[in-house]
Amino acid sequence: MPSAHAFTKLYMTYIHQIDHGGIDSTLATLQSRFWVPGARRILKSIKKKCVMCRRFERNIEDQCMGQVSTERMKPSPPFYHTVVDLFGPFVIKDAVRRRVRGKCFGIIFTCLDSRAVHLDITENYSTETFLGSLRRFVSNRGYPQTIHSDNGTQLVAANKELREVAKDLDLDVVSRFGNSNGIQWSFNKSSDAPWLNGACESLIRLVKNGISKSIGDGILTFSELQTVVYEVANLLNSRPIGIKPGYDVELGIYLCPNDLLLGHNNMGVSPGILSNDVGSKVRMDFIQSIVSSFWKRWQRDYFPTLLVRQKWHVERRNMKPGDIVIVQDSNPIRGKWRLAQVTKVEQGRDGKVREVQLRYKLCKDGADYKGVRDKTMCRSVHRLVVLLPVEEL
Repeated sequence: MPSAHAFTKLYMTYIHQIDHGGIDSTLATLQSRFWVPGARRILKSIKKKCVMCRRFERNIEDQCMGQVSTERMKPSPPFYHTVVDLFGPFVIKDAVRRRVRGKCFGIIFTCLDSRAVHLDITENYSTETFLGSLRRFVSNRGYPQTIHSDNGTQLVAANKELREVAKDLDLDVVSRFGNSNGIQWSFNKSSDAPWLNGACESLIRLVKNGISKSIGDGILTFSELQTVVYEVANLLNSRPIGIKPGYDVELGIYLCPNDLLLGHNNMGVSPGILSNDVGSKVRMDFIQSIVSSFWKRWQRDYFPTLLVRQKWHVERRNMKPGDIVIVQDSNPIRGKWRLAQVTKVEQGRDGKVREVQLRYKLCKDGADYKGVRDKTMCRSVHRLVVLLPVEEL
């Protein structure tokens, strides 16, 4: 049969819709009766446009990685641009009644520029407790210009126990506290997307590994765990960042966040010319030499690593309003994923869509549909399966 004829494509579509099998099985069925030049290419296009195959296979949408934020491209003081996240819980024991067990939770603040870490632990995630931890942070590190975090219960979307504890955390109150002190607080719009706060997620893994290796199976008191957390933060701030100098002696020692926080890492002395003169001008020049040395090495060793994209290199089709999608929720039952429609798209600085607003119906299984108002939610495109593009409607 001629490959360009309309009947040929209709017949091949009919064979494919019998069982929605793979390319090879459909091709074998076709070739048992007919021979079509370029049949594999035609079958691939039929399978690609088949809505049932999209629903069965559920290939998650993809998009190239976004550009580095402007805050990370400019030199700034430590914790001037900060990211905050929550982690835990940790089992602790009472300092007096040793057999009494309780739980505490961790809070991590990380600097977007120097990748420095500030850790703290609290008894719970109430608004007052979180504000107390935030006040301790700004007392030690100063008020940042911007703080970035997840939104609401998305702070702990990966942990059910943390999600239950964080219900009492009123982020509106926290945001008003930041605004009153000149802090611009920004939240992730999309939920269930930990890569949007990857600056903290990667460090939380290091913190948990460090604490588990230090404590093991032991159970500490609150003050003992707080000491461990502070020491873990110091060790993380001594980790090398960026390009390692390697065998080249002229490049000097590796770069770490403590070079900016303390003026030196834990293995060496402060860079610069030491002098016995205690004059204010000499000390000011000494401090400036420390900061200048850090940013010189930051631009040489760390800045080039920001330009390397680890994944999501290929540009994909931008989602458009009207696309019918399946939402990949954290629900382990794949058949319960929601069917939704894209209503609004958010374009990045490069014109690529990575976050969308969806509308869907919330109905019970088996119940008669009596008219339900649409629900809305924001999701990352990496959690969506395009079932029917708007061009094919």
